Formats: sequence, structure tokens, C-alpha cells
Amino acid sequence: MSMFHAIKQLEEKNVANEINFMVWSDRMDLVAFSNVKGEVALHRLSWTRAWCLNPPKEGLKVNGIAWRPDGKILAIGYSSGEVLLISIENKKTLNIKETRGEITCISWVQEKIESKPKDILNLKEEEPNDYMKHIDLSKLYIRDPLPTSSLDSSSNTEEIKETNFLQDQTELNLLLVGTKDGYVNVRIFGCFTCAILNINEYLGYFCSIESVHLGEDLSKILVTVKDRENNIKIVLVDAKIFKSHTKELFSVSLKYVKLIDLVTYLTNTITNITETWESFLLEIDHKLSKYAKKVPEGGVTADFLDLLMFGICSPELEEFLMTDLTKKGLEKFGQTIEMSYANIQKLLLKNVTKFGQNLTYHLAELRGMARLEHRYDVLGLSEDLITRTIQSTGAFLIKAGEMQQIINHSVINYKAFFRWLYGAILFIMDEPVPSEIHKMAQQDLAYITEFLQNFDHIGRQYLADAPLTITPNMEGNDWTAFLKEHDCVQNHPSILKHYTDTSLIQQFKDLAVKITEIFETPKCVLEKQFKPIHNFNCFNFGDKPLRMSTININKEIILFGFLQPSNSIYLLQVHINNNKCQARCGKFYFSQFQEETSGDNYQILDIKFYSTNILSLLLQENTSLRPATLLQFSLSSALEKLMEINTCSDFDKSVIPSTNGSNLLPKLYKNIEMAAAFFAVSGSRRVSIVLSENKRKVKLFEMEAEEEDEEDAIKEDVSMAESSVTE
Repeated sequence: MSMFHAIKQLEEKNVANEINFMVWSDRMDLVAFSNVKGEVALHRLSWTRAWCLNPPKEGLKVNGIAWRPDGKILAIGYSSGEVLLISIENKKTLNIKETRGEITCISWVQEKIESKPKDILNLKEEEPNDYMKHIDLSKLYIRDPLPTSSLDSSSNTEEIKETNFLQDQTELNLLLVGTKDGYVNVRIFGCFTCAILNINEYLGYFCSIESVHLGEDLSKILVTVKDRENNIKIVLVDAKIFKSHTKELFSVSLKYVKLIDLVTYLTNTITNITETWESFLLEIDHKLSKYAKKVPEGGVTADFLDLLMFGICSPELEEFLMTDLTKKGLEKFGQTIEMSYANIQKLLLKNVTKFGQNLTYHLAELRGMARLEHRYDVLGLSEDLITRTIQSTGAFLIKAGEMQQIINHSVINYKAFFRWLYGAILFIMDEPVPSEIHKMAQQDLAYITEFLQNFDHIGRQYLADAPLTITPNMEGNDWTAFLKEHDCVQNHPSILKHYTDTSLIQQFKDLAVKITEIFETPKCVLEKQFKPIHNFNCFNFGDKPLRMSTININKEIILFGFLQPSNSIYLLQVHINNNKCQARCGKFYFSQFQEETSGDNYQILDIKFYSTNILSLLLQENTSLRPATLLQFSLSSALEKLMEINTCSDFDKSVIPSTNGSNLLPKLYKNIEMAAAFFAVSGSRRVSIVLSENKRKVKLFEMEAEEEDEEDAIKEDVSMAESSVTE
């Protein structure tokens, strides 16, 4: 922003419920806000609502909102400690992460990448370590899973597109979540928790996290905390790992997201298979329950076997076949069971097997990273653990194939049974039996007998969290015999093991646990990479909620703005160079702008950095109506008033110079004409939104309108040369 324009009001709207958070997107003209009911709504600049999201549970409140740097995902922190990542396009929940403790602040940052001019005359080869910049070749060979909601869809699911959580993510970004009990959760891409920093341990006493801010190159974390005596302290933490191993962290986090998404997808698929099988059993139970009550235990199977072997039909069985089941009912029942079997086979083959193989692919790439010790050893990847997980994936795929064979055999049995039962009903009804049904081979009798004995155990045992009651017969299998004779081959890590007595559920649980364990070690190792460098006391504003704002000026300088309720602000400029911390501070108050107005200084309601050169303030007159004023305040002239402070000891606020900010030029202000609570600004979108005192009315403003569009805009010194605030 090279000069001040005018502030133009765009909209004025009332809302049904009190608003407690408002955050602008820096990429689109969208504002996200939450209300006291825990709802989060997304509105456009014209205040048309894009969507509204209810809280995951009744009674939850929103404790923080943050936009992903590309503006495509919204992070919402709830009072329960849950952080939900929501797709902007369709408000779908993409990820849920639990946070220990009450959330106090949340922010999402990305490294600022400087664009370098291309020199076509000086074509240098890439550095040796750049050949794996962002390792993800999976798109060349495998496809990401389709939406779980499409598993039962009769439409062509191949045409359904899933919103990719990692869509267009080419740079490392971090979601930072601070808690009331002094912890900072650091999550790459918003979902891979690479570290949980205990600030209490750094300080040696209990504190609450008020704000978490990263330097431009992500190598320094500045945590603003408040102790039990309400002392505000800034803790500087070394985070060089994000700068020195950006590519490695990106690659490992990418694999984490892929693997966890696949595990979630397979969990939903197996649940789908279980529900399909249970509905099949319920259909059978519903038909047989009335008949089963009339005969002793085991009588159902005995009656069917008598009918099969001797042609004897008991009165109870005849009543069941003629009254309850009927010829037409049997046809419909057979179609239902056949469809259930077909759905289970499809889910096993096209979903469980296919995406289980995808797991193996990503795990193999992750193991390849672990073998590059000079790059990935610092992240704590364990090749042995990954190898064991690959073996577990193989055992899971073998078990899925085993269940597939069992289902195929069951289909043969059930078809033979229903063909025979259909002929039996026709015989009892004295109707002619078709020749193809009347003919029955000895093998068909074996199929029917096996179906009667095991129909309710075929799939149920594989879908139970318990060992198999009927294990597959591996006698005569040449591969099994070969492994028994050669222990050296059987125990080789590349040979996938077949656990005959485990169910599909047990095998999948083991796989999911091992995948989680892979990333537990990196989290513990990475936490040791973060080291506290320095901390210093700043202010004490009492027990009122802290209002503050931070912004990066460059790679070494961070600017803090603190609001001292409710009549002044402190600007704190922190300069970090080679782990040395220097600071300058100044205090500012604001008198009435209109010459004809007399009275006390403005009250200051809220503070936000609009850009590296402009600070936005929400002021309020000390009159009965208490109208608010929106002020754009130049930082270039303000920073000249700062004085050096000693960060190695508690500095005395009384010696900090106090300046009337109303006398500093240039500035721009706009009367809001209502009592206000707080506001939100976006320098990149050049907009702001002010919330009324009762928190049920909003006013939207364009911050850089043309002068002729806003005749009543009051300006002083319309020209504002772009100046560096670092000087």
C-alpha cells in the first residue's frame, strides 16, 4: 500500500446470535466467523452466506479459527480440544485432531518463498540432495481412494472426484495450536503432529499460551505466554529443523497424510462389509426366527438335512416353506443374498485389496527415505519398524484374499442350496420341477450340507475381533510345505507371513497400530530439536483478556502490538540475529482527531496489523454514545519513537516513551457511528469488518476505496511514501 485512500462502508448487517471470532481469508473475499452457539459460518464480501457448520457436539464453543495459507481449508478449534480441518468448497470435515487441554490460540503459517530470477545463461546442476525434493511418485502408479460415501453408490464411482487434502500443497505449512496449560502443538499440513512443546518446562513454572508466531523462514518460534500473576512473557524457541530439513519434513508428512487417509478409508470399507454381512444375516434370521421357535435347538439344520437326504419334511418345515417363505419369497430372498455376496466381493477386491496394495507402495517409499540416513536419520524414521509394517500389510492382504476365496466358495454352496430348496418347494406344491433343478450330483449334496452347517460362520468369523473358529485347510499347499522345510526362507523379512488363525479385523488392527507407531518415534525425536533460546518479561495488564497482534517485517525482525486496556498500545520490535535477541519498545495513546471535539483520549478496543507499514486500530470516544472510529496508523513514523530495552532483565514500563499517536502523520480514520466490540482486517484483501458492542451487528468496509467514492472520508496527509519499518 503506497498511499492512504478512503475507507468506504460496503455493508451493514444484523446477525441472529452473538459473534465471538472473525477471521478474513488472505486469498479470497471471505470472512469466517463463529457465534456463541458454536456455529461457524462463511460469508462473502457482500455478506451472502456460503455455508454454516454446526459444532460436532452440542454445547461446544469455538476457541479459535485459522485459514490455511492457500485459503482452501479452515481450521476450527473447539472447547473440547478438537481441531477440525474443513474444506472451504463443500464444508466437508477432512481431518479431526484431538488437543490435550483447552485451546487458547490457533494459527496457520507457511514459509515465505522469495522468487528468484531465472538465469538461462547459468544453468547449474541441482544440488545432490535435491533429487528427492518432494518425494511422491504415487500418482504415476496408483490412484487415491474415492469418497467413502460412494462405496454403495450405484453410479459410476470412477467418475466421482474426491477433494484432495493435499491439493496444490507444494510448500511446508504449519498449524500451531496453543493451550491454556502451556503446550504448543506443531502440526505439519494441519494433521501430522511433529512436536508438542511444553513451555512450562522451558520456563520452570505454569503458564498459559496467548499467541504463537513463527519467523519468516520458520526457524524461530516466538511464544507469548501469561503466568499466574498475569505477567506477559515472550519465549524464543529455536526451530532450525524447519529450515534445515524442509524437504525431508515435507516428504515424511506427505506419506503420513497418505497412509492415515488410506487407513481411514479401509476402516470405513471394512465397516461397510460388516454392515452388508450383518444385513444378510438379519434377513436370514428374520425368515427363520418364527420357524426356529417351534423346533428344539439344532432342529432347523436337522429338518433341512432330513429333507435333503430322505425327502422327509416335518410339519414345521412344511409350514415354513409354504406359508412363511413361499416360492415368490424364496426368489426374492435369493436375489437379496446374491446381491449381498456380490457387494462384499466387490468391496474386498476393488477396495480392500487395491488400497491395501497402495499402503504397501507408500510404506516402501517411506522405507527408502529411512535408508537415506544422512537426510532422514534426524527425523527418527525406523527402517525395522517400517519393514515390520510392510509385513503386516502383506499379512492383511493375504487375509483379504483368503476371505475372498471363502466367499467365492460360499457362493457356490448357497447357489446349490437355493436351487435344491426351490425344487423342494415345487415338489411340496405338486408343481412340475424343471429338469435342470431336478438333476443333482453328489458334489451338490456336499455343497448343500456345507452351507447348512456353516452359513452363519463364513463371513462373521473374519469380521470379528477374535481368532478364527474354523481355520483354512492348508494341507496340500506346495508353498506352505516349502516354507516348513526351509526355515531360512520362512523367516526372511521379505517373505509375507500367513497367520491362519487370525481374522481380517485382527490383522487390520495390527496394521493400523504399526502405522501409528512409525510416526510416534519421529515426534519424540523432533521435539528434542526445539530448544528455548531466550525469554523476557514484557508487561502486566491484569487479568483481562489479552489483545495483541504480530507481523513479520523481514527474516530477522518481528513486530508485536499489545493493547493496554483500554487507553494505550505498546509496539515491541524484536530483532533476532544469531540467537541474540534485541528489542525496542514504545507506548502510544490517541487524542480526539476533530479540533472542535474536546475530552479524554480515545479508548482503544482492538489492534491488528494491516500490513508491514500500517497498524489498524479500533478506537472509541469517551462520550455517552461511545461511537467507534477505525484508524489506519502509519508505522514508519511510530517506530522512530521506540527506545532500546534490555531483554535480559525486566524492563521498567515507566521509562518507555509515551507518544500521542494522533499527531503522527500520515493517518486515516473513519467514524463507524456505533459502539463496537472488536474488528478484523485483511491487508491483502483490503477489507475490514467491525462488530457492534452487542456483537449482533457487523459493518464491512473497503479500506482502500477511491477518494471520490467516499466524500466524507477524513484524511490527513494523503500521501504516504512506502518506507521501511526496519530502519
